[in-house]
Amino acid sequence: MAALPVPYRTTAKQPTFFNLDDANSCSVPSPHGRTFPTALDPLYCNRYEIRNFAQEALKLNIKYQGVCCGAAPMHIREVAEAMGRKPPASRYSENMNKHFMYGDDDSLPEHITDYGDKA
Repeated sequence: MAALPVPYRTTAKQPTFFNLDDANSCSVPSPHGRTFPTALDPLYCNRYEIRNFAQEALKLNIKYQGVCCGAAPMHIREVAEAMGRKPPASRYSENMNKHFMYGDDDSLPEHITDYGDKA
């Protein structure tokens, strides 16, 4: 068995990425009035959703996984890492320890990290 999700947030009402609309968040619609094929960007699944899918598929013993149409490199990396692999692109995996709001690195000054509590 294989798993190859399309990384868009489809719904029961709009089950494929060919017919998704962006009525709730799009301030400038595409010239042709459809999201497919050139205005799907805001309808992407995020890296955490793709990782979760890959982990759930792995629990079902699905070891042949990938991502289909619309996949970004981060999606492929998340699937690989969820399956226990460390591809070269893992060097780009999130590392928030030096982020001014979310970081916990000792080199971050307290007056900077305090912004995280105020946001």
